[in-house]
Amino acid sequence: MSFFKKLFGSKKENNDQQQKQQNDQQADFKGVYTNEYFDKRYTEDKMESTLVEGCMKMVESYFLEYKFEKKVSSPSTHPANLDQVIDEGIGFQLYCKAFNFEETQAALFLAYSFSDFLINQFGFKLYTDNQPEFPLRKMVLKYNRDGVVLSLYPFEYALKALDHQSTFEGLYDKIKTNLKTLPNVDEVLKGMERG
Repeated sequence: MSFFKKLFGSKKENNDQQQKQQNDQQADFKGVYTNEYFDKRYTEDKMESTLVEGCMKMVESYFLEYKFEKKVSSPSTHPANLDQVIDEGIGFQLYCKAFNFEETQAALFLAYSFSDFLINQFGFKLYTDNQPEFPLRKMVLKYNRDGVVLSLYPFEYALKALDHQSTFEGLYDKIKTNLKTLPNVDEVLKGMERG
């Protein structure tokens, strides 16, 4: 009897683990808001090209200084490359510190670089949250597909990546998964009616 339990039990555990991984990959549903609410709360932030160039140059200079070959040749701001500057050599945070930059500035370099990547790759837009729920969430990226919006917080995430709590590549994988499964507005509203 225990043989069958082990045989079939492990399959159930594997299925449970797979289901948990899929749920971890899916975005949380936060609610519905009006255009008026959105316009009042968020201000679109057009990243100045000089700011983005400066951030990208800091990332590029790290590769040049330590003669690392990038994991992804182009663009430099690819999530695998951003993880690489954090993990290889002395680390991006110490590198920035040598130029008298604080941890928050190092995180901003990475946050703007990652934002630029997502804007160019998927069409995200950068916003300033005028009423952030948490202090680290003033900078927000939003992807809008026919009224269904996916949000993420690049500065908060960059700090987590610098602290080795997360990776940019991990977030990139989650984003790709969520964009494939993003529901349409009608599905969301029907789900709300039933719930």
